[in-house]
Amino acid sequence: MAFGQRFFLLSIVALKTLGLVIENTFTTPNIGTKDFFYLVDFWQYVVDVNKYGLDLTGITTLTFEVMACGEASIVMSNSEVGDPKKPMYDFIIGGENNQKSFLRRRKDDSLTARSKQTVFYHTPDVCKCDEYRPFWIRAIDGILSIGEGRIVGMNLIAEFYYPPPFTVRAIGIYTNQENVGEWKVQLEGKIVSFS
Repeated sequence: MAFGQRFFLLSIVALKTLGLVIENTFTTPNIGTKDFFYLVDFWQYVVDVNKYGLDLTGITTLTFEVMACGEASIVMSNSEVGDPKKPMYDFIIGGENNQKSFLRRRKDDSLTARSKQTVFYHTPDVCKCDEYRPFWIRAIDGILSIGEGRIVGMNLIAEFYYPPPFTVRAIGIYTNQENVGEWKVQLEGKIVSFS
């Protein structure tokens, strides 16, 4: 009986260690040309990942594969519903005709120059129109990072520090500049509903 109890306890620890990882597939439609820095209610143009029954509060890392000609973008918001008054991060992979990647932060909905920060890195042809490409993003203690591949921390292509940090409560994805995207997003989190 002691062996059976020990096995049961080890199983619980293994499940907690492994966590819950769910892969969801999404299509981001053609939204035309919209700019996160010039539209107060930008959240209306993103595919809200939180709507799929996961509590993403406090998430710091996201891994995914995307097939798009460029402008594959992820928004992390301090609000569960993308409230524009709350701070947001915007990660753009393959912007400006698939030549640059951007890390952006918007502090609030004022849209003033002081409320917006951006930095870009040259990343020619990082996205592919006809091939899923794996990426990861991370936002820890105000440091935003983008990398290629499935291993977080490896193959870094962009990184910048935007103080002060905030807790991520929602994630949205979109493709801009008239691009359509196919996404496979791996999420770790707690299931809050199955609806």
